[in-house]
Amino acid sequence: MPDPALLRIPGRTLLWWARLPTRARTACAAGAAALILAGAGAWWLHHDVYATQMTAARGRALAQSRAVSAEFARIQARDPEATSDIIDLWPVVIIGPSGPFASWLPEAFPDAARALPPAPASARPGWGTFVPVHFGTPASSCRQAPSHTPSGQPVTDCLSKAAVLAGQSLDMAGTSVDIHTPDIHTPDIPSPSSAPAGRYTVYVAVTRTEAAQAADALIPALAGAVPLAALIVALSAWVATTRALRPIEAIRTRLATVAQPGAGTRVPVPAAEDEITRLARTTNDTLDILDAHAHRQRRFIADAAHELRSPVTGLRATLEVALTHPRRPGALTNALQAATRLQHLVEDLLTLARLDNTPSPPTTGTKARARARTRARVNLTDLVQELLLEIPHTQPGAAPRLTLRAPDAPLDVPGDRDQLRRLLRNLLDNAARHADTQVTVTLDSRPGWVECAVHNDGDPIPEADRERIFERFTRLDEARTRDTGGSGLGLAIARDITHHHQGTLTATPTSQGATFLLRLPS
Repeated sequence: MPDPALLRIPGRTLLWWARLPTRARTACAAGAAALILAGAGAWWLHHDVYATQMTAARGRALAQSRAVSAEFARIQARDPEATSDIIDLWPVVIIGPSGPFASWLPEAFPDAARALPPAPASARPGWGTFVPVHFGTPASSCRQAPSHTPSGQPVTDCLSKAAVLAGQSLDMAGTSVDIHTPDIHTPDIPSPSSAPAGRYTVYVAVTRTEAAQAADALIPALAGAVPLAALIVALSAWVATTRALRPIEAIRTRLATVAQPGAGTRVPVPAAEDEITRLARTTNDTLDILDAHAHRQRRFIADAAHELRSPVTGLRATLEVALTHPRRPGALTNALQAATRLQHLVEDLLTLARLDNTPSPPTTGTKARARARTRARVNLTDLVQELLLEIPHTQPGAAPRLTLRAPDAPLDVPGDRDQLRRLLRNLLDNAARHADTQVTVTLDSRPGWVECAVHNDGDPIPEADRERIFERFTRLDEARTRDTGGSGLGLAIARDITHHHQGTLTATPTSQGATFLLRLPS
């Protein structure tokens, strides 16, 4: 079972990282990335320089092998002792028809010498090859003893020479040379008994010393350049992030001055078209919405107070009269009417408050379709017929003539029956109050929609007021003189309910009277 304390370490590390400022995290991330990339680049440069130098060393070794072959061919027939000078002074292995020539390298590394194959019989002039060979521990026969070449030149002992190659894996550059026994003997060319005729293979070790030295010479410079590059990138990221965050800081500073919605404060919008600019514009749009809501709320409170004051004042006056003249007829009736009007106004206010606090459902997408499938179906035809029967009993005074035009098949829509009833009731009450003699309700089905047109033959609505009448507590001047109980909230409630059912409600232009067109999705 692992220690729980150890399991909490990554979380603490992430928490520590999350608490760092954005500039610090960006600079650290950029510096770490630069360090990794610069380190990888330094390794690649070191490797490339080493590989380039090794390629050059292989070429030099092969050229040296060919030079040794030529020298061997030139002197072998003349001076067999000079061959010992060649193979003793260089890390060279010469393989003749009878096997490798005796020298310090085969003596020190017999396994490596046996791993070198002779040139194939099909090798052409200029043939060359590279054979990888591992030089292990020098053999015990390779002793540390001073020696001299046959010509008397001092040479390094076998063990000292072998120490240079011990433990390494090197390439041996090999080439071949053919030695033929001359048919004519001259004083300059001794007897061919010095070496048998045949094909000889000469191998020269490709040492890595120069390549390693050239590559290692870069290490001090790279060791200083890599951290310096990472530091420069981190500082650049810090400066760039600081400059990039200045507009955000300006936005935050301006938002901090917003004491309350409706103050008209707006954040500065940067000139660049980027995410910060879009953030500033979205913030200003949000402030516009907040200002509009604040203005609407203040106006709503003022209008509500004004509308409530009248029925409350009238109710109080009526009750005072009833107390002063208890036998006066009609006093209680007037009080009841005032209380009823006050009750209707309070109910309208509560309905608007509920609609404002209910989020609008999605209009498109999977959630909207799923919501439409799960909502109950409401028969709009039956609902209108019920309301047309109620209007004459609830509308004060002489009710106009009510007419319904609808197809034989019932029209149903998804939604809340109580809300839809309230919506249609408000439209019909408004039409009945403003009609002269006739109210006509027309139901029709359209592709994807159900339309309900409510027309009255009263005065037409001016074009400038066709949207204003849907604002809360809005009543036209003509309506105020004829309205016997409207509070100016009916059409506002109707439109809010329509929007919550993803529909539309508009006042359409007509030649006579006024028409409200309701469209609900089917």
